[in-house]
Amino acid sequence: TRAPKSQLAQVVGDIGGVQAQVMSFAELQIAVRVDCTPADIREALWKRKTLVKTWLMRGTLHLARSTDLPVYTGVLGAYTLRNVKAWLKYLQLTEPEMNNLFQRIGGALDGTPVTREQLITVVGRGQTAHVRQILKSGWGGLLKPAARRGWLCFGPNRGQSVTFVRPQSWLNEWHELELDVANAELARRYLRAYGPATRRDYSRWMGNFPGADRAAWAVIEKELIDVSVEGQPAQMLAADLKSMRSHKSHESVQLLPGFDPYLMGHATRDHLFDAVHRWKVSRVAGWISPVVLVDGSVLGVWTHAVTRGKLQVGITPFAPLKPRVIKAAGARAETIATALGVTLDRVTLG
Repeated sequence: TRAPKSQLAQVVGDIGGVQAQVMSFAELQIAVRVDCTPADIREALWKRKTLVKTWLMRGTLHLARSTDLPVYTGVLGAYTLRNVKAWLKYLQLTEPEMNNLFQRIGGALDGTPVTREQLITVVGRGQTAHVRQILKSGWGGLLKPAARRGWLCFGPNRGQSVTFVRPQSWLNEWHELELDVANAELARRYLRAYGPATRRDYSRWMGNFPGADRAAWAVIEKELIDVSVEGQPAQMLAADLKSMRSHKSHESVQLLPGFDPYLMGHATRDHLFDAVHRWKVSRVAGWISPVVLVDGSVLGVWTHAVTRGKLQVGITPFAPLKPRVIKAAGARAETIATALGVTLDRVTLG
């Protein structure tokens, strides 16, 4: 059962945001969990501002609940660059010069959206020719660290051009957090969404910033409990164990979109499918396929296409699927068609 549209932002917060390098996938990641349409998600982003788009975990674009952004930036801002020396060598800048650029980026923004070109003009004003050349050629690499520090996020597109704003001015509210407070809160939210898990899992989800997992686990150490998952040691919040024990499991079939959070939360995905199928899910260039999830395990992949207002879904199972799974997958495809505002044409098995 999907959550009501009124809980759209809450659900995005509960799952730790959705990866948004492919916006259509991000919208589907939300729509399979919430009774909403892509238009509702865009309204939450650009009008209600209950969602925000920016670079977060793993240096990738995400949609996050707006009130959570200070938690993310409170932690990620402390681990802006994994290898500062390599960055300085690549940019041919001193560390003060690089930090000054980050600050100028944030200082150039407020609540009014500006295009990338406008931002380059303002930040480059009065800078050396070398710095202006960096802004033109290596711009994206400078924007990500600034975003992780909470100095910029995306505004609504202006035609074909992306725009940026200062989140403290753009969003409805903002509360700065001390590093220890942010570390504790982000670790708790991660474990509520993805636990049981390990420090290594958390580090991978964050982006492999050295020491980030150790710092997070240290501040919530008394809240954790050791567990074993199929013989593998892990940890979870002690407060979640009671509710997990009382939870009644039920049969579940889902069609999860590409880059779905369910597949992004752990260091490996070996607990989700047999290793022989890894290449079908984790593809080249970091591409994560849409998957058929049955009772928590990945049993296949799927694709979709919309032609003349009709949705076609193709499922490629790893092994023959039971009739009840096929029937349930068809129901999930109907849900996706409704969210997209089209009619389900057919579901085929490959």
